[in-house]
Amino acid sequence: MIEVPNKGLRRYARVEAGECAATVRQNGPGTESEPLAYVHVPRDAPKGGRQARPPFTVSGPNAEPLCSVRSSGPGTYEVYGDDGAPIGWITRRGGRILPWPRRVRWSVRPVGGVASVDAVVGTRKGWTVFLLISPLYFVCWAVMAAQGAVWLLLGEKGEAKKEAAWEMEPPTWTRWCAADGQDVVVEYHTGRVYRLAASRLDRRLAYAQAVLHVWDRA
Repeated sequence: MIEVPNKGLRRYARVEAGECAATVRQNGPGTESEPLAYVHVPRDAPKGGRQARPPFTVSGPNAEPLCSVRSSGPGTYEVYGDDGAPIGWITRRGGRILPWPRRVRWSVRPVGGVASVDAVVGTRKGWTVFLLISPLYFVCWAVMAAQGAVWLLLGEKGEAKKEAAWEMEPPTWTRWCAADGQDVVVEYHTGRVYRLAASRLDRRLAYAQAVLHVWDRA
């Protein structure tokens, strides 16, 4: 399992020169969160948005280059190895409600004719429950926002932040499955932690997809 924190990705333009925007770490009993890779984003790179994240590079724990990722169009990313040769493509198809509901979809396509792995974000059941309870959430949010405003007027900034911090996240459960079968190659539940199936996907592509996926939720 690996973990990819997203705080540095959100504020990559403010990261100190030479520092990484995110660290890919092992996650699990006995791993002690050992670093596996470092993600570097140019400080002057344009924001780009969900459909065109800025270019980034991934290096190993000893600073050895692993891969580089760059947008080649809306929702499309090219991934290159340390020698500059392409190793795969990652695509993101945005979600929408109208004219018919569609969840966010991810696809990782390695070079060389290897079968792609595809995923949709959230389950149908999860999104149904989310949409049903959303009205109740907005009522609760309005009440808490009003309480936060009162605390702010009283000069209690800490209490105001607590009231404003609560939010309901949309469904996050995501499984990348091989297009030629039902085997799960990458799995994400929550907490920016990903479970990788050994040897089923080039780890460089897995790291790149995990970074883009967690960045999407930053």
